[in-house]
Order: sequence, then structure tokens, then C-alpha cells
Amino acid sequence: MPIIKYIPIYAAPKRLLSYVTNEKKTEKTLVTGLNCSANASEAYEDMKFGFEMFSGERFFKRSIKSETAKSEKQKIRLHHYIQSFKPGEVTPEEAHQIGVEWAERVFGKKAVVLCATHTDRGHIHNHFAVCPYDIDGKHWHANKESLRRCKAISDEIALAHGLSVIKHPKKSYTHKYGEYKARKEGISWKQKLCDDIDNAIMKDSVRNVDDLLKELQKQGYGIRRGKYISIKVRQNRKPIRSYRLGDGYALEHLQFRIEHKNMEMPMSEALKYSGIQREYALCIRQIQIQLYRRPEAERLHFAKYREIERSSRLLFYLRDNKIHSADDFRKAVSDVEARLKNLKAEKDSLTKKIADEEKLIGDIPKYLEILKRRPLLPKDISELAKYNYLKDAGITSLDDAEKHRLMLADMKSRLEDADGKIREAVSEKKVVSDFYALYENQMKSDYQVLLEQAKAEKENIRREEERQKSERERSEVQQESKPQSRGKSGFSI
Repeated sequence: MPIIKYIPIYAAPKRLLSYVTNEKKTEKTLVTGLNCSANASEAYEDMKFGFEMFSGERFFKRSIKSETAKSEKQKIRLHHYIQSFKPGEVTPEEAHQIGVEWAERVFGKKAVVLCATHTDRGHIHNHFAVCPYDIDGKHWHANKESLRRCKAISDEIALAHGLSVIKHPKKSYTHKYGEYKARKEGISWKQKLCDDIDNAIMKDSVRNVDDLLKELQKQGYGIRRGKYISIKVRQNRKPIRSYRLGDGYALEHLQFRIEHKNMEMPMSEALKYSGIQREYALCIRQIQIQLYRRPEAERLHFAKYREIERSSRLLFYLRDNKIHSADDFRKAVSDVEARLKNLKAEKDSLTKKIADEEKLIGDIPKYLEILKRRPLLPKDISELAKYNYLKDAGITSLDDAEKHRLMLADMKSRLEDADGKIREAVSEKKVVSDFYALYENQMKSDYQVLLEQAKAEKENIRREEERQKSERERSEVQQESKPQSRGKSGFSI
């Protein structure tokens, strides 16, 4: 469960570098420099060179209070990030590996970063001293968005390593009291805008978002479409982004509503599925019923367009992967974890073979040079003993070296393939793990309510079908018991 913390360093950068590499807190094997030395003094010189070249200011600055630094808009000398792990969840080596991978993904391959893993506390944690400029002069900006991305990438890597993550709740936009009161009194301009959007969506002429926006323009609304949809209600009021109107009004939700207007999953369609696929199909139908049939005040709190999308994606995943039970789901998770473990083991084995092969190729010239000496002195014989493995490998000439170079090239090619397969497996593991976590969370809480509603609906449908069947049978009996009229011939007409 890694947690990311950020601290800007406005002065005394050497103090941070010394702290990060402190031998009382870490070991030499747990310190890595990306595009800089792993030694604090040398790393300082590496970062100083880049900072002063691209910023035009001195790297060293005496310690000052951070409040003063911010008020004077001082340049940040170093970015200090801390990545903390849950006690007992990782080994120092694994934590360091995760930290280096995280730094490379977040800051890029050209970033100048000193990474160290500290083990002096109850929890293992990584420290990152990041130069504001990479080797090409690209500037790293630390802000809310970059910190959000840092946390997201940290979570992705943690999941790939089988670690737990903190579930960050998605920001939602709720109505303030003033807006609530205005809606209740029927004088809310936001409510009128929502009503106009709702009515426009239901028109036959509206087939996509562009059609919707044209319809709103006809009604006198000002429209600006970019990353978000902004709607201007009147001249003296600022435009409002559609997603701030509430659930169902974000760009992707509007498109979803247009594509699925007047649509509910029929009960017969939901019952075609089996196992947990049927559960989800029934839940999706119940959410649709909540959205399309009931007023907002009477809906369940989780009956939202976002939930339909999430559950639909999960249903399609279950269907495409032929998952019909919770056991099937758990097996899918364990299978991909086992596959990833095997791929990593194969990669480690191949990496060792490559290292051995490179050593062998590098030792061949020296081995052959000693063999050519005549006479062989005792020291030559002693030195040859170091290369017995070459003799065992049948090395007799430089032609053998060329053969091994070809073998090495093939191994490196296989290593690239292995890396590609590992990336695919990591991505697959993330998908199945995320879906399984979603399934578990839903089944433990809200979706049980939807399933109960689905059961009640099925029972009502069954009773209605039985009632209609009884009425048909009663009608047929009555028709048969009626006296039949006869013609003049005496035969039934």
C-alpha cells in the first residue's frame, strides 16, 4: 500500500542528498542514481551542473523558511518525493526496485534522480531527490495534477507487484444548499437547464452530442465544446461546465444517454446469461429502471450512469472470458498471477544466461592467447585453470567465439520478447484484478439490494404471466361453452 508524499526543497540541496544516502538509514545496494552518481557529493555536482545551466541561478542557496521562499517565488532546487509502504508488505530490495521503476515512469528516462530505500523505521520507504531539469533541459512542474499522476502510477506498479493500494474516491459534484433550496422552490436555472437537456436528448433528431448541442443553441444557450462542454445560460452569467450539473451530464454520460435513450435491458435478455453474468445483467437492468422510470428523489444513491458503464464493462469482460462463477473469477486472477510469475522466472534465467555468455565471449581472447604460449610456464597453467569452463565448452578458436555471439544475439532477442510478454501479463493482471475488486466490493454492498429487486421483479413477471395464462384459458372455456348459431340447413355456420 504505497503512499506518495511531496516536499519542495528551496535551499540547501546538499543536505537532502546527504540525508537520502545516509548509511545509518540505508545500504549502498539500496541507492540508485538515474543519470547521476549514487554518491551524494558526486550527485550534487551532477545536479548542480544541469540546474545552473538551464535555470540561470546558483544551485546552492542557504536555508530559508519555506513561507518566505514561496512569497518571494524562489526557484525549487530539488523535488523531494517519499514513497512509503505498509509494514511487512515488501522487502527492501523489492521496495527499491518498485521505487526505481516508479521514478523512470514518472519523470522519464532522462530525469536526474537519486533514489534510496530507507529501512531505519517500522515501515520501508523510498526517498527521491529529483533535479527540476532533466539532461535535455525539460522542466518538471510539481502541482496537484502531477502529484495525482504520481499516485496513480505508484498504484499501478503496486498492483503489478501484488501489493495493496488505497482506493482514492472519485470527486463528485453535489448541489450546495442554495441550489438545493432553489430547486425545491422551482426557481433554479440549473434545474431548468437540466430539464432542457433531458427533453432535448429524447428528441428523435438528437442522435449524438453534436445534435444535442445544436438543439440547445436553438433554445438560446451559448455552447463551447472542447475537452469539456461549457454552456452559457445568459449574458450576465459565467458559462457552466456540463459535468457540474450532476450525474449524467458529463460529456461521456451525455453520449451514453443519447445512445441508450428509451432502452432497458429486457428481462428475457438478462436471463440468457448464467451464473454471475446473470447477476450483473439483472443489476444493470435495475439501475436502468431506476434512471429511466423513477424521479431523481426516489432513486437509490448508487443508481447513476457511471454505474451502468462500470457494470456493463464488467459484464462484457465476464462474458468474453467465459466467467460464470466467483470460483471462475478467482481462478482467472490466480492464473494470470502464476503466468506473470513464470514469465519473470524465465526472464531471470535468461538474464543469467546472457551474463554468463557475455563473460564467456569476453574471456575467449585471453584464453586462446595463453594456449598459444610455448612453453607453458607454471603461472600459465595456473591461469588456464580459471578458464576450465571454456575448455569444457569446447572453445578452440575465434570461430567458436562468433558462434557464441550469434547465440548471445538470439538470447537478447528472446529477452526482448520476454519483456513484451511480461508487460502484457502485467497489463492483463491489472485488468482482471481491478474487475475482481470491483465485483467483490459491489457484491458485498449495494448490488445485493439490486439483486433483491431483480428477484422481486422476476416474481412479479411470473405472477403476471400466470394471471394472463389463466385469463386466456378462462376465455377459451367460455367461448367453447357458448351456444353456436345454426343456419337454415341445420348445419353449424
